[in-house]
Amino acid sequence: PIRPLQHQPALLFALSLHVGNICSMWGKYHFKTFDGDVYQFPGMCEYNLVSDCHSSFQDFSVHVKKTFANGHISVSRVFVTIKDLVIDLRKDLVLVGGELVAVPYHVSGVLVERNTIYTKLSYKLGFSVTWNKEEAVMVELDSKYANRTCGLCGDFNGVPVFDEFISQGEIVQITISAIEYGNKHKIHNPNEDCEDPYEEEQEDLSFHIESCGQLLQSGDWASCAGVLSPEPYIKACAIDKCQQQPGDTMDESSICATLAEYSRQCSHATGIPPNWRNASFCGKCPFNMVYLESGSPCMDTCSHTESNSLCEDHNVDGCFCPDGTVFDDLSKKGCIPKEQCQCKHDKIYNVGEVLLTDTEECLCHEGKWSCKSLSTPASCAVEEGSHFTTYDGKTYSFHGNCYYVLSKDCMGSKFSILGQLIPCSSQEWDTCLKTVVVRMHGDKRNVSADGKVIHNAAVNLPYSTADFTVFQPSSFHIVLQTHFGLQLQIQLVPVMQVYITLEHSFKTLTCGLCGNYNMVLFDDLMSPQGVVESTAASFGNSWRAQASCPDSLDRLGDPCSLSNFAEHWCSLLKNTESVFSKCHAAVNPDIHYKRCKYASCSCEKSEDCMCAVVSSYVRACSAKGVFLPGWRTTVCNDCPASQTFSYRLQNCQHTCRSLSLDRQSCSTDFLPVEGCSCPDDLYLDDSGTCFPSECVSGCQCPAGLLDDGRGHCVKDYDCPCQHDGHFYKAGSKILIQCNTCTCKRGRWSCTNIECPRTCTIYGSGHYKTFDGMQFDFSGECTYVAVKDECGRNSSNFYVITENVPCGTTGTTCSKTVKIVLGRKELTLTDNTYVEKDLPSGPDIKYRVRSVGLYLVIESNIGVAAFWDRRTTVRIILQPQHMGNVCGLCGNFNGNGMDDFTTHSQLQVSDVLEFANSWKVFSGCPDAESNFNPCSERPNRQTWAKMQCSIIIGDTFKTCHKKVPPIPYFENCVQDACACDSGGDCECFCTAVAAYAQACNEANVCVTWRTPDICPVFCDFYNAPYECKWHYSPCHTPCYKTCLNPMGNCNSTLPNLEGCYPVCPDDKPIFDEKTQTCVEECNNTCIINGIEYEPGENVPTDKLWCCVYNDTEYGENEVIYNVTDNMGMCYYAICINETVMNTSEICSTTTPQPLTSTSAMASTSSVTPTIPEISIITTTTTEETTSQTSSVISTPITIITTPCIPWCEWSKWYNVDNPASKNDDNETYSNIKAHGEDICTKPEEIKCRAAMEPSISFEDFISETQQVVVCNVSLGLLCEKNKQTRPPKKCFDYEIQVYCCYPCGPEGTSTGPPTEQPSTEKTTTPTITPGVVETTTSPPGTSSTEIPATTRPPTESPSTEKTTMPTITPGEEETTTNPPGTSSTEIPTTTRPPTESPVTKETSTITGSPVVEETTTSPPGTSSTEIPATTRPPTESPSTEKTTTPTITPGVVETTTSPPETSSTEIPATTRPPTEPPSTEKTTTPTITPGVVETTTGPPGTSSTEIPATTRPPTESPSTAKTTMPTITPGVVETTTGPPGTSSTEIPATTRPPTEPPSTEKTTTPTITPGVVETTTNPPGTSSTEIPTTTRPPTESPSTEKTTTPTITPGVVETTTSPPETSSTEIPATTRPPTESPVTKETSTITGSPVVEE
Repeated sequence: PIRPLQHQPALLFALSLHVGNICSMWGKYHFKTFDGDVYQFPGMCEYNLVSDCHSSFQDFSVHVKKTFANGHISVSRVFVTIKDLVIDLRKDLVLVGGELVAVPYHVSGVLVERNTIYTKLSYKLGFSVTWNKEEAVMVELDSKYANRTCGLCGDFNGVPVFDEFISQGEIVQITISAIEYGNKHKIHNPNEDCEDPYEEEQEDLSFHIESCGQLLQSGDWASCAGVLSPEPYIKACAIDKCQQQPGDTMDESSICATLAEYSRQCSHATGIPPNWRNASFCGKCPFNMVYLESGSPCMDTCSHTESNSLCEDHNVDGCFCPDGTVFDDLSKKGCIPKEQCQCKHDKIYNVGEVLLTDTEECLCHEGKWSCKSLSTPASCAVEEGSHFTTYDGKTYSFHGNCYYVLSKDCMGSKFSILGQLIPCSSQEWDTCLKTVVVRMHGDKRNVSADGKVIHNAAVNLPYSTADFTVFQPSSFHIVLQTHFGLQLQIQLVPVMQVYITLEHSFKTLTCGLCGNYNMVLFDDLMSPQGVVESTAASFGNSWRAQASCPDSLDRLGDPCSLSNFAEHWCSLLKNTESVFSKCHAAVNPDIHYKRCKYASCSCEKSEDCMCAVVSSYVRACSAKGVFLPGWRTTVCNDCPASQTFSYRLQNCQHTCRSLSLDRQSCSTDFLPVEGCSCPDDLYLDDSGTCFPSECVSGCQCPAGLLDDGRGHCVKDYDCPCQHDGHFYKAGSKILIQCNTCTCKRGRWSCTNIECPRTCTIYGSGHYKTFDGMQFDFSGECTYVAVKDECGRNSSNFYVITENVPCGTTGTTCSKTVKIVLGRKELTLTDNTYVEKDLPSGPDIKYRVRSVGLYLVIESNIGVAAFWDRRTTVRIILQPQHMGNVCGLCGNFNGNGMDDFTTHSQLQVSDVLEFANSWKVFSGCPDAESNFNPCSERPNRQTWAKMQCSIIIGDTFKTCHKKVPPIPYFENCVQDACACDSGGDCECFCTAVAAYAQACNEANVCVTWRTPDICPVFCDFYNAPYECKWHYSPCHTPCYKTCLNPMGNCNSTLPNLEGCYPVCPDDKPIFDEKTQTCVEECNNTCIINGIEYEPGENVPTDKLWCCVYNDTEYGENEVIYNVTDNMGMCYYAICINETVMNTSEICSTTTPQPLTSTSAMASTSSVTPTIPEISIITTTTTEETTSQTSSVISTPITIITTPCIPWCEWSKWYNVDNPASKNDDNETYSNIKAHGEDICTKPEEIKCRAAMEPSISFEDFISETQQVVVCNVSLGLLCEKNKQTRPPKKCFDYEIQVYCCYPCGPEGTSTGPPTEQPSTEKTTTPTITPGVVETTTSPPGTSSTEIPATTRPPTESPSTEKTTMPTITPGEEETTTNPPGTSSTEIPTTTRPPTESPVTKETSTITGSPVVEETTTSPPGTSSTEIPATTRPPTESPSTEKTTTPTITPGVVETTTSPPETSSTEIPATTRPPTEPPSTEKTTTPTITPGVVETTTGPPGTSSTEIPATTRPPTESPSTAKTTMPTITPGVVETTTGPPGTSSTEIPATTRPPTEPPSTEKTTTPTITPGVVETTTNPPGTSSTEIPTTTRPPTESPSTEKTTTPTITPGVVETTTSPPETSSTEIPATTRPPTESPVTKETSTITGSPVVEE
């Protein structure tokens, strides 16, 4: 022995990194402490490597024992103690509690696993031990153990040397050697004689240090040297070399151990060690694996091909598969290409082999199953008189007392099946199926069976008709077969049960208690009224065949709370040693086990009911191809003496009568049945008697009237609808998730919107998938809850849950959740979350915030999750992810029956096979079975049921009709049994909170927490003498915060319970950052994770940001891009920290980001631009009307919020207090009189008692007998003088109304397009001097203010406004001025008609101001942009322009300026398109047949000339709709000619499309100032004429501008001027539209400058 080296600090700067949590020992006697000291200790005894020494109860300890064998020193055993669990790790064995176990092994949160190099023990609560089965042991601790440890690994206080080797004495520091330190931690074992090592002189190591230094300080190790000092390891290497014995090879010496340790520590310190090993030097691997210094411990295998991509563990050294291969963990053949992987189900399948199941045909390919569905029949079952299974697989219980529609063909009326349920005995819940009635093809002759078969009269079996055959294959069963795909099996013994089978052709065509057969679980409880009911009772009652039957209720109690008899017999179904275990993989016995106990304890003949359930399970197994002969050996076997029992009967009935038939009476294509039958070659003699059909007498409604279900006869249009046990009158509306249902003629008519879906995981492994499948799974590994891009190694998102123990029973809870969104990983654990950057993945925006008791994560890809910081996580997906996800949460395709799809893409029935396939790491052992913690702790079961009865008691009474409580009650009992202490622990509280949250999501708010039951102390967050924080059981997640200042609620999150701030009126906004209420928020930008204050300079390499709906967006990023599905598109883009909202007619081109240039040329793609706004001033005098235009190019940002119709429930109104006058007036008029805002025409109303808000209004009125009017047209009114029962005064009531708005609140503009065959549109252009004119949208429109930049008016001390409306021939034009305006009126003039075969019309109007309009080209058109041109005034009307304006018959356009228009505010304009009833819509520019368009500028002026364009006539079929863009006065019009024509195109003005009349074209004349206007009408027409008015042109040094407005035949146009303005008014001018095959129109314009549109 030699004297060890002194301890050496090993780290340069890595103590703060992960390596600071690791202690290790290696080689013969090298140790490294958590704090970085490296020392040598050659002890050979058992030592405490590390233990928890600073608590009264030791949490854990790790002991090691060395041995010397075959000339080598190695670790022979590692003892790990975790609380009461003792684990003994040996080289080839693992013992737990002294018992030998197979590896991998999982127990109570401890995982023991083994690979080719290491044995590893992991404990989920904070540490791991890794042993290379030779001399190296590594311990990694969670930081929570800092400064709490002792042993050879040190005290983990982050300070090297001190406390381990140097301690502070009273006077001086005391230094101890490594030998002394090591001997202190010896474990004294009286059965072992072990001597302590002693100090010896140190040999000269200089030679070996030099050679080791050359090795570890070479360039290959440079990455490691940068993060971890090699000096301690160089000296350890020198010691190893010094200790080499003669004849040792390099591979046999301990130098490999030191190099390996430095490599391991380098990896933990984020370095990259070189691959220094080879086959002959320190590296030997089994199979064809290769040794790597840094590889993922989660190796991809054939059964788990994505383990590496989901791995969270640190890289380690070891043997790995070469690139391009995976490890064959099925056949153990080593590393193979993925293409050669086999598949596993019930056995190993080779590549290319086919697996045939009852629903699929699957081919093994690359380790996964490629399956195609088979068109197999679907079955519905009614078992034990109360348990139903629908065609789609939904199960529920219903205790009826009536005839009910079990199933019917709701489309073709091929069949209908009724079932009669009756009480079997005096017990309340003991119900039986008594009769089954079948009606085919509308035949009133029913086939009924209740042991006898009746078709008009009793018939003998077998019995056949042209449509069906009935026979009895055994004494237990009757089978009815039809020729159109319907088959019934009616079981008679021990109780009556029926199984209905339909062929695939009936898919989506059925209705009734058996569901609608559409492969969707969520809508199976669809009532005849067309709405999904919430509970089985309300659903069952809705399918009564007789209205006189009473309603049945849901059963809430547990019938078997104390029945040992039921447990004894029913547990056989789950017993893994019983005959039923053969079927467990095919059919999960859990539901039949519960039914068995339920039926056994409910039935008077308990043994018969128990046998019926067991036979149901056996039949389900038979349907899966698993037959269970011999199960009746001990129970349920009873046959007559002459008959024998058979388990598989599948032949026609053997009777004496069947011998007389000419042909076989039945098809043997039915599921084999059990029962008693005659032995072979013997036939049963049959007999029967006549049995008359039963008729029920009673009252009926007269012809033309229908029973409304409440004893009244009403017209069909007045029929009410039912939902959840309540009646709703015709026209009522209810919300079902995100859809609105309206009651119409006794049926609900619902919108069909795909809603977001939620997957819930809570408590001790309770799951509810996106498609509604519920199951329990308590595995102890890490599992994929949901991921997208299934079948690929990469995903945009995934959620992983890790189960950790709850108590000591072994029950697990989902407490650690990892959410990966692109390149970000969020780990939710220990009441908080940690963010981590990943090396790859898309950039997905998300936010994390606290809402009540929950931590909420929301993203911009339609993925959200909320976590209660304990055991519950809910994952919400938007419909865009339907069918594109997988995992324990299912595939979100609507079909819950295929949710149990394994990682290898195979549908299975076994929960364990399904769930185990989704573990992240294949090395984690499979869960073997789900156990019931109440059976482990039976003394807690009674107490647990008592505590959990809160769910089925009065506390949640109002929710029972919305959310069935029994599944939550059963889960609560299971979780409460699992808790170690008291019902107030998180197991019980989480279970009750899960039901409360389900009620929240069903819009039922329940206040269930008390100071004694799961209290929440919100006052903890209040400062002294403050009362800001309050508890709410169902608070909206959207309230005013700095991230959401307006409190807008566009979130898919439901209401959530928890502590919420109540901010005062003077500080109404809550600042999440400071957790205080503020008056205004300090709006900051968070860019790339860095927060910038307002005004703070942002580095140029950073992006500007916008905040929209609490989400940040970068420069030029599209915030939203949506359509209203009626032609309009809305999108918003972030530009210069501003949200730019835009709306326009949709095109197929994706909108591009806006730019901040002042003008952009319009192209064929739809590119939103910021228009250049022209500021125009107008001067009006009495004698002349001149117009001076000052065009100021100003880049303006106009924000138009998209118009989306918006509906919401209001707050609860309670303005009247009956305490004073004993009346309660909550009418709309009284609410408004109290200063409250309420919509004018509410769609719906809710009323309730203010003191009992949890009780429905109907129930409250029923109990109190108050006389109260609650009417949607009035509100609520209660009058004292109408009360007849004490206290003869009104209670206090409140109302809530449902209001719909044409546009959303807070700044949205017009709503969606309306469909009007004869839509009128009134255009009212308002021109304000010095103001940019726009068109005003309805109230609430968002607009941008523009600073006044108006030039002063010309030639007038005061500015007047001249309003020139558009003149419409053939209709009346009205101009309305508000009070205080002055106007000049032009009288109406009648023009005599002139005789001419051709209508020629010339119009002149003086003084029309020009307004520039933003122009958008329709899709598919191109245009050339012409800049605005200013022309000097002309003194003669020599400039002539012949134009063809757009003709828009039958449309009225309205343009309204707001009152008291500000000169700096431009309201946004949104015009919805009109949807005419035509069948075809063609959008084309206006083309006038036979018209030449010419534009001539005045002499001597510079202008843009548009060449003449000759356009041929356009032909259009009568059914087509031609949409013509309107031409704005004074604006160059875009003209598109047919092929072969030459034209200059100018951007077209987008206006609402209109529908022309049957005439081909009606002309619109243009009226020009300074020109005599003449109108010639064809013979036989009359017109009202304006007299010729000639005014001399105005001479002015400024530009004169004359505007020619658009004239539309058959249109009324109204112009409204704002208050305090002056206007010139033109009275109504009526001109009939002209009827002429050819119309020629000439418009003359004098001195009109062209303004670009």
